[in-house]
Amino acid sequence: MALGLLCCLFLVLPTVAFSWNQATHAYIVDRLGNHAGHDDLKEMWGSVAPDMYNFVFDPDLCPGWIGDQTQGTYADTFLKVWDAAETKTEEPLAFGFVSHNQQWGADHVAHTSCQTCGENDGYIIVKARLLLNAPINPADPEQTFGKAFASLGMDPDMALLTAHAIVEEAIDIRLGNEVAPLLGRRLAAAARSDTKGFQPLFVKAFAEDYAAYCFGGDSSAAAAALTAAEKGHRKDMIFLGQAISQPEPVAVQLLAVQLTGVLSELGFSVSVDILKAAMFSAMVICDDYKAEVDAAVLYVDKSLKDHGITFQERRQKK
Repeated sequence: MALGLLCCLFLVLPTVAFSWNQATHAYIVDRLGNHAGHDDLKEMWGSVAPDMYNFVFDPDLCPGWIGDQTQGTYADTFLKVWDAAETKTEEPLAFGFVSHNQQWGADHVAHTSCQTCGENDGYIIVKARLLLNAPINPADPEQTFGKAFASLGMDPDMALLTAHAIVEEAIDIRLGNEVAPLLGRRLAAAARSDTKGFQPLFVKAFAEDYAAYCFGGDSSAAAAALTAAEKGHRKDMIFLGQAISQPEPVAVQLLAVQLTGVLSELGFSVSVDILKAAMFSAMVICDDYKAEVDAAVLYVDKSLKDHGITFQERRQKK
């Protein structure tokens, strides 16, 4: 792949791309909702919404900037959604959205602060690096996934980005098959449901700043871009939910084919077979995922309460 295209990729992607995948975010916030005594698809949709710009590559839409805003890469910008929520319908959407964040939410565990692996890094990053060093075939330990990706023209950053996507999807598959068999169906239901009320909340929270940064102050253009991104994300989440609801080999095949398509758009020709092998390997490498996800639930629960993100506290202020 040409160096210019690679540089373009990292300019338009959110600055930190390492995170839990969306089904894992949905699982975490669903557990939080159960702890609080309520069960709402709106929280699940809110929890996956911050990632809607992860694979938007059009530089005219400034996806890196808006992705950093929704995920809270540098500051508590994700709280714009919590502050904008005005109704009981919007509150669970905003609660889920805030649970995702990089500063002190679920993505902080994935990016920065592994809770169980004893390393000063995020869980997904730790596992992605292990995957790159893992052999494609145990009979030939010298031929690793990292070397295979390098032979396809990926530099170390792109190889790590690919490995992290594989690790995320491997955990989603294991969660759906081993822990929460209805997770995929619930994620797809959240994407199809009356959570469509999230669009006006999202626009209310971000359109003005997005317009100022990316559209020369044109709020209508910013609102249209936000709405289109959210609509496309719903289709992606329906696919993901349906995929992880299938038996493991079928889920791996579906997600590997999808990732092949994404990589092809970026200029890399990666076979479905090598991505399937990597995904199966990642599932083994992440054999401790359940303990980390459980720890993430506890961490996020405490963080939300510490930052005053509770329905009770919010309603007391009104």
